[in-house]
Amino acid sequence: MGTGFNHGALVPTKSSDSASLERHLKRAIIITIVLAGFVALYFACGSMSKEEPEIKYMTVPVEKGTLRAEISSSGTLKPLVEVLVGSQVSGTIKKLYADYESVVKKGQLIALIDPDMYAAKAEQASADLEAAKASLAKSEVTLEDENRTLQRKEGLIGKSSISQQEYDSAKTKADAARAQVVVDKAKVAQAEAKLKEAALQLQYCRIEAPVDGVVEARNMDAGQTVTASFQTPVLFKIAEDLTRMQVHTNVDEADVGRVLVGQKAAFTVPAFPDNEFTAAVNQIRNDPKIEQNVVTYNVILDVDNSDLKLRPGMTANVRIKLDEVKDAMMVPDQALRFNPPESIVDGPVLTELKPGERRLWKLETGNIIRPVIVRVGISGTERIQIFSDETKVGDRAVVEAISKKKQDQKAPALRFRF
Repeated sequence: MGTGFNHGALVPTKSSDSASLERHLKRAIIITIVLAGFVALYFACGSMSKEEPEIKYMTVPVEKGTLRAEISSSGTLKPLVEVLVGSQVSGTIKKLYADYESVVKKGQLIALIDPDMYAAKAEQASADLEAAKASLAKSEVTLEDENRTLQRKEGLIGKSSISQQEYDSAKTKADAARAQVVVDKAKVAQAEAKLKEAALQLQYCRIEAPVDGVVEARNMDAGQTVTASFQTPVLFKIAEDLTRMQVHTNVDEADVGRVLVGQKAAFTVPAFPDNEFTAAVNQIRNDPKIEQNVVTYNVILDVDNSDLKLRPGMTANVRIKLDEVKDAMMVPDQALRFNPPESIVDGPVLTELKPGERRLWKLETGNIIRPVIVRVGISGTERIQIFSDETKVGDRAVVEAISKKKQDQKAPALRFRF
């Protein structure tokens, strides 16, 4: 035949396409299985590197030593007796006889107010007194004369030599003279009082020291006018004895119940930070001081200042010693306030505490904590005395639990290549 197919040529058939598709499908399945294996391996490694929690305990040792219970406060140094010296009269200060830090004696003249005006008033009062006395003398003479006249009239009226009217008139004059004497005596007393007042005002021009002591402050200068009309002006401030002083300190109402008269105290002042001064509680005043709803009471401490180092007005940082125990077993207060989370407590249910008991957590071998019931004694500023047969010096008391996480191993870095 002139035309036809070349039977030697390759012609695609249906069976060859099916085989090729099957091979591609198997390859895809193998790749999928391999990828799934890698993903599973990755997550397995990730789970191995997952952080696991761990509890770390912060502890302090149980110690033994001297424990002091104290109350800390701040106060101000003041003289034992401080006198404000003023003036009872007004006038110009003529001269000053004392200055700052002057040592004065009781009755010593320390200032003089111009006395001229008050001296003139005293002279006028003295003259008025002399006039009142003269008037009284005249009234007494008149009374004596009227009494004699009345006596004569009484003799005549008995003989019916005078009328009743004349007798009554004589008697009236005698009574009037007697009353005038009483009035003039009162005027003399008034004049004497005015003279005494003028003399006192003249005396008040002399400002004298009321006590022995040291002048702390002088508030006036010579030539300055003092006005004592409404209130007494303060000229000097005198401390009676600076060898004895007091610290006025405020104690919180929560602590004042533990303060007793006679308790020892110690304090420092900024001027001598390396020196500690001693004092003693002398008085606990019942007058409360309330500031921003905080109630405090004034506690007075006596201080020996023989060396005169301390000065009035200095700030004192005070520690009042309430109690002291030697060889006391003690822990910080934080150890008795520690309460572990329920998730890490392994053991029986905790028993209820009785009055005066606290719970202490001890760290034992294997990072295990165990509760111990202790009785408490005195409380210091940082530590508390404890009593327990299950606790000894050197035991570790837990004060804090820290949740820490550790990483056992790092996840390997995986790379995928196709």
